[in-house]
Amino acid sequence: MEMRDRRGSLLQVSLFRLVRRGAWGHARRLLEKSHPADIAQVLDRTTKTDRKAAFDLIRSHQERAAVLSLLQFEARADIVLGLEPASAGQIMSHMSADDAADILRELPRARADEIMSALGDAGADIESLLRYPEDTAGAIMAPEYFALSENLTAKEAIERLQQHGEAEASFYVYVVDDRNYLVGVLSLRQLILQPPYTLLRDCMVSDPIRVTTDTDQEEVAAMVARYDLLALPVVDLSNCLVGVVTVDDVIDVIREEATEDILKLAGTTSEEVTSPGVLRGAWIRFPWLAASFVGAFAGIFLLARFQDLLSATVQVTFFIPIILGMGGNVGSQCSMVVVRGIATGRLEIESIGRIIGHEVGTSLLLAVTFAFVLGLWATLLGFGPPSLPLVVSLGMFISMVMAGAVGALLPLLLSRAGFDPAVASGPVVTTSSDVIGILGFCLVAYLLL
Repeated sequence: MEMRDRRGSLLQVSLFRLVRRGAWGHARRLLEKSHPADIAQVLDRTTKTDRKAAFDLIRSHQERAAVLSLLQFEARADIVLGLEPASAGQIMSHMSADDAADILRELPRARADEIMSALGDAGADIESLLRYPEDTAGAIMAPEYFALSENLTAKEAIERLQQHGEAEASFYVYVVDDRNYLVGVLSLRQLILQPPYTLLRDCMVSDPIRVTTDTDQEEVAAMVARYDLLALPVVDLSNCLVGVVTVDDVIDVIREEATEDILKLAGTTSEEVTSPGVLRGAWIRFPWLAASFVGAFAGIFLLARFQDLLSATVQVTFFIPIILGMGGNVGSQCSMVVVRGIATGRLEIESIGRIIGHEVGTSLLLAVTFAFVLGLWATLLGFGPPSLPLVVSLGMFISMVMAGAVGALLPLLLSRAGFDPAVASGPVVTTSSDVIGILGFCLVAYLLL
């Protein structure tokens, strides 16, 4: 990571120093010697104007395509929108169909149609991918793959592979029957180790792991990770092989889904990144903050119900911030653990009891520890009624345990109901924990004081 950042920073400094001097020839040669990933890293960091100037220095359409496919989504959308449709079409003709389709989905519909018209017949594969819903296996798969008949021998398969040239996921050979139905798979290593006249159907791995075109991309990523695959075949509803999802596509999915979950935990969405207008950003954040605002009113209402108690024993109010803060922290931790566990497939929704038991048990152990420390501190302070240390200890205990249960339960219930569990985290869990913490603490104080 550090070496990559150093290389990118060095390229950025050198490139823009040459551009400022007007040494365009030297700048072009520097880019020609640089790896497309390093160029993409530089362009991601620069302003929109500098990004376009640097991209225009790349002469080869093939090199431009390689850089464009490695850029972050907002950067590549900016670049493509600044190109003429014909020029954008020429660049995308050198890209894999799945990368080109991914870029076109980020553009306004009118501009995407103009580029598709410029591509002509070369855009047939791209157009076929655009028909699939976004975030599905069909949308991210590569339609180019290497498949052979089950009736071929190992020798014939190797000859076909040599003649076919480079294909997506060429480290696997997929085996199909006469109807192009997927029946098996072989790695290249398995293939070359077979006796020359062994039929593929006799040496293939039957019933390979596969997904259908409508499988969610997050589930695709989980399957690639679970079975340690370099590529995953995609079939239609009749089991006809239509494409493959490669590990580089899965890495992009994991990054995209992780970014989406992190933004949801903060109470916003990826749309704010791609459409960073002030009004739009405020509108996206408003519902989350409104939920917190309403929750805060509930907390005020509860405190008002116990105003006589708080007025008579004002020292109780000194401990409200720490009790609510610890409860909110525990709730957020539990919700994050559950959300990521569901997203990565490590937690099964059917095991709700076990998951809640684990999170509540963890919260219980932490609650006992911090409640004891808080009670001891309240004793050493020596103010308020004699029962105050017991009150704040029990209040801390109840707040943390209940917050842990809420933080674990909300994502599970939402996931079972078919909603994204990440929406239960962040402001929602914190607000719920605050309300429960206030209620529990005030009830304990009322009963004991």
